Amino acid sequence: MDDMQEYKQEFIQEAREYLDIMNQNFIKVESGDIDAINEIFRVAHTIKGMAGFMGYKNLEELCHKLESAMGKIRDGKLDVHSEIIDVMLKAVDAIEEMLNRIEDEDKDDFDISGIVSALQPLTGEEKEKVEIEKTTVQDVERGDADVRVDVVLSEDCIMKGVRAALVIEALGEVAEVVKTIPDENVMDSADFDGKFSVFLRGEADKIDDVMSRIAEVEKFEVIELEGKSAEKKSAEKAKVVEKKPEKIVNVDSVGINSCLRSKQLKEERKSESIRVNTSQLDTIMNLVGELVIGRSRLLQIATEYDIPELREAVTIMDKSIASLQDEIMRIRMVKIEKVFSKFPRMVRDLARKLGKKVEFVMEGLDTELDRTVLDEMSDPLVHLVRNAVDHGIEKPEERKAAGKSEIGKIRLSAWREKNNIIIEIEDDGKGLDIEKIKQKAIEKGVITPDKAESMSDDELKMLIFAPGLSTREEEANEISGRGVGMDVVKTTVERLGGSVKLISEKGRGTKMRIHLPPTVAIIKSLFVKVGNEMYAIPISSVVEALYVTAENWKVIHGNPFLFVRGKLIPAFRLRDVFNVKKGRAEREVGIIVEKEGDRYALIADTISDQQEIVIKPLSGFLSKIKGFSGVTIVGDGRVIPIIDVSSLLGGERLA
Repeated sequence: MDDMQEYKQEFIQEAREYLDIMNQNFIKVESGDIDAINEIFRVAHTIKGMAGFMGYKNLEELCHKLESAMGKIRDGKLDVHSEIIDVMLKAVDAIEEMLNRIEDEDKDDFDISGIVSALQPLTGEEKEKVEIEKTTVQDVERGDADVRVDVVLSEDCIMKGVRAALVIEALGEVAEVVKTIPDENVMDSADFDGKFSVFLRGEADKIDDVMSRIAEVEKFEVIELEGKSAEKKSAEKAKVVEKKPEKIVNVDSVGINSCLRSKQLKEERKSESIRVNTSQLDTIMNLVGELVIGRSRLLQIATEYDIPELREAVTIMDKSIASLQDEIMRIRMVKIEKVFSKFPRMVRDLARKLGKKVEFVMEGLDTELDRTVLDEMSDPLVHLVRNAVDHGIEKPEERKAAGKSEIGKIRLSAWREKNNIIIEIEDDGKGLDIEKIKQKAIEKGVITPDKAESMSDDELKMLIFAPGLSTREEEANEISGRGVGMDVVKTTVERLGGSVKLISEKGRGTKMRIHLPPTVAIIKSLFVKVGNEMYAIPISSVVEALYVTAENWKVIHGNPFLFVRGKLIPAFRLRDVFNVKKGRAEREVGIIVEKEGDRYALIADTISDQQEIVIKPLSGFLSKIKGFSGVTIVGDGRVIPIIDVSSLLGGERLA
């Protein structure tokens, strides 16, 4: 199998993509969409062929068993119900575990005996085997076949099923294939011994020539069929002791994306795409970032020294860098379906475990996010969906008593809105109990009783994002209640430059709406000056900017506000927040920013520029500094801190 190692990672990646398809379609089958069986059958057959090609016999056998069960359902010989789907999904989980072991240990030695036993009553393979054995050569010869080719493959042929498929395909190019004995299912199995017969309709003249060109065939016989008598022609090919590269290349170098996808190999297609390791994309993104910084530096030099030729050259280069930047950003974009696809299976399994009935709907699967943002949001979304099933949706008897349908509904959707991506999780469950949240928050010391009385309902609801706050009354289990991990959701979203909005009504349900930037690698920012210091504020957080005047500056009970269009907006002087002593502006400017639906004013001396910046994340002990999401480097080499609006306005001054 040394020759196959180069295909290993591609095999694992493709197989995992097929597993996602299987998980999604099993849920559709259970919901009554029997047409989804065809898709499951296709991917099970493909994984089986890929496993056989790679030499993972255990995996190949399990896929074969699963495929046989799917065939029974497809042919209407097996009725679908939840218990059958349970067995099928256990087989899918076993396949996933095998892939993990193949990746880590290059072995598929996972015990599948229990799952095979569970699948056995569904496949009816023992009965099929008997029926196959009853099929005689004479039964076929009484049909329309003109020629029978008996083939014996070499003992050292590693993938006999694949080689047999290649023989059948080659013969099909010179005559019409009527039947094979045994059939394809048997040739695909681990028990196939490499001996088979192919019945053809047509002339036998070219068969010898075709068979002579195929590697790993020990011998073959061509028998012309004429009624009950047969004139026998025989030819024998020496056993293949050494591989013949020129022969094997012709057959086996089709590539894993075509050869493994179908053992019939109807055509060899040119690959129109390649797989790239994500770390390589990150490296390219960093290099593009350095180019953006270099571009800014050259533009600054051209302006400062008034060099027309340099300015012209930089202008041309600027367009190329901008196009390169746009292209790499586009490559980094991934459909949100990549994360959403695992949720139907998860919701189904949780609902069955908890004795609940849930209808799960997903929308906006084509919405695209930067890969980094999507990877960061994967776990928080798992928390939210699990919580909706566990703590949101009631049990059927509870819903019925409340006048609801026994089937709870959860909707997960995504869409683009202006410069943001919106992800929304909505359920029609019990909703949030504000009084219970208040009591738990006081009990846990999150708020004081006096503070609780002064808080609005919306503010109390947002307390579920406080670390460790849970309203579960029963013992904690592996299924998190709403509140467990919710602080992780909020923290992650805000770190990515987004925000979370919560809407809930007791007895009616809960809606979580997450606003996210489509990318976090290169962003547009305002550069503001405070004394001699420069700071960057992401444009995605900025609503508007206005001058601070004696008329709109208000101080109430010692707290500063900006009075804007009849509303008081809490104000934060960045000079005081960051303890900047030097330099004073004659006229300050207020940058109005938004956090979780509320507006605040950040007071700076001036707005100096607006430009795209490359974010360099803080690392080590610097990552713990509150108020900054990272830094950027401008054209003259200065390091500019990037203000994190969410953490800056978390309730504490930094001074």
